[in-house]
This record gives sequence, structure tokens and C-alpha cells, in this order.
Amino acid sequence: MNASDTAIFRLSLQEAEQGNINAQKTVGDMYMLGKGTEQNFSEAARWYNLAANKGHAGAQKCLGNMYANSIGLPQDYTLAIKWYRMAAEAGHAKAKFNLGLMYQIGHGVEKSYLEAFKWQLAAAEQGYAPAQFSVALLYSDGKGTDKDPEKAFYWFHQSAEQGYVTAQFNLAHAFETGNGTEPNSKSAVKWYKIAAQQGDYSAQIHLASLLMQNLDTAPDYFESYVWYCVASAKQELSKEHTASFKQAGESLSKEEREGAFSRAMDLQARMNDLNSDKILARLSVKSAVHSLLADTGS
Repeated sequence: MNASDTAIFRLSLQEAEQGNINAQKTVGDMYMLGKGTEQNFSEAARWYNLAANKGHAGAQKCLGNMYANSIGLPQDYTLAIKWYRMAAEAGHAKAKFNLGLMYQIGHGVEKSYLEAFKWQLAAAEQGYAPAQFSVALLYSDGKGTDKDPEKAFYWFHQSAEQGYVTAQFNLAHAFETGNGTEPNSKSAVKWYKIAAQQGDYSAQIHLASLLMQNLDTAPDYFESYVWYCVASAKQELSKEHTASFKQAGESLSKEEREGAFSRAMDLQARMNDLNSDKILARLSVKSAVHSLLADTGS
């Protein structure tokens, strides 16, 4: 166990025992993650509860997560809603997003896209990328609000700029198809590539396919072959994409194919390193948290 983390835990615990609500939240986080101390969900819940009852919005949101996901506490959507709502009304963006998702799913409350849109838009306006993506989808589908491709495009763009991979893919697709914006193949390639470099298979396939087409310049068979190599290492290609992969390869010399394959392997290695870093950062309790709900952080 990291000595620095252990020291921080001990100091935080001293402050928490004296009633400092920020320290109580920190102690809850450290018990939740097993950082500086042994992982203990019951203790995490106890310290979150102390801070939450004193009005700490981050602790309220975390307590809501624990009730929603049955982590250290019995699953209770009604109590999850209670704590999410308290935190959301205090202005906590992630709590607003989670409350909106609970309305969208219908857990602990009557299902309502109107309420889902209201709370997720509030979180999106505070700059929370997952909420921005979700709002874009609601505008795309016309759920909880009027269907509006241009507003969907706007929120996909906001989320994508913050590095949200799925939003980057959707933004690229909007540029490719002209949905909510003017068609722009260069921008489509740009955003597909950004998402593809983070390991998004759909982006890799769409990028490889788009590069085969006549863009503003000639088709880029080399880059298309690179991304088909990357994508095919991840999962089997469809018949259509297998044919395109073959066509791209036949348009290159043997030396070019070898160079493209080498570049693809380098890209794959970098993506594997990136994914390993992400996995290590999300180990422990986060693997147990429902994927739809915002994480335990503040």
C-alpha cells in the first residue's frame, strides 16, 4: 500500500472524526477505493452518510450510487433518488445526470423522458461530457424534447471536444452524413480518427471505409489499409468490409502493405497501452458500479 496514500488517509480520518465534512467525504472515497486503507464499502457508506447529512453534495451523490448499485448497502432506488435529488438541487452536475438517467430508466421514479431531459440538460450545461452526449441522443430521437438534429450536433460536438469517445464517433457520423450540419468529409475523417485512435471499433471501420472513397483528393488506400488492419485485429470484419480491405491492399505495393501493417501494429500497441492505463485507473469499486451511472468521484 502506498505510504503517501496511507498518510493522507490517517490525516483525513483525524479531520473527519472532528466533524470536517470534506474530510468525511475523502475518507469515504478512500474506503470505497481501498486507497490508503483496506477497501471497506460499509465504512465508505458510513462516512458518506455523515457528510451527506450535513449537506455535502458529492457525498450525497456517492451515497445515491451505493444505493442504486447495491454497493455496501441494500439496493434501494427510492433512497438513491432521494440522495441524487438532494445533490442535484445543490447543483452537483453528476448527480443531475444520474437523476436524469433514473428518470430515463424508470428506477425509483415513474419513467419520464421530460424529467430525464430536464436534469441531463442541466448537467450538460455545466459541462459534464456524458450528459452532453446523452442530451444529444435525446435531441436526435426527440425524446423528452422536440427532435432537433442541429442541437444534437451541437451537444455531440461539446462532448466530443472533451474527449468522450462515443460522442466523437457520433460527431464524425454527423459530418459524414450531413445530419444537423453541412456534410464535411475532412471533419468526418478527423473525428473518426480521434475516436479510432482511442480504440473505438466502429470509428476504425467507418474511417477505413471513408478513406476508400473519393474525398477532396484521391482515396487514401494506405491509411484505409492501416485502419482495416487495426480493426480486423479487434474482431472479424463483415463480408463488405473484408472486400474493401482486400481492395485497399490490392491498390498498394507489397512494400506499402508491409509498411501499413507495421504502422497498424504500432497504433495497436499504443492503444493497448492507453487501454491498460484506463483499466488500471478504474480498478476496484468502479468495476462494480452500474455503467449508466456517474462514477464515485466528486
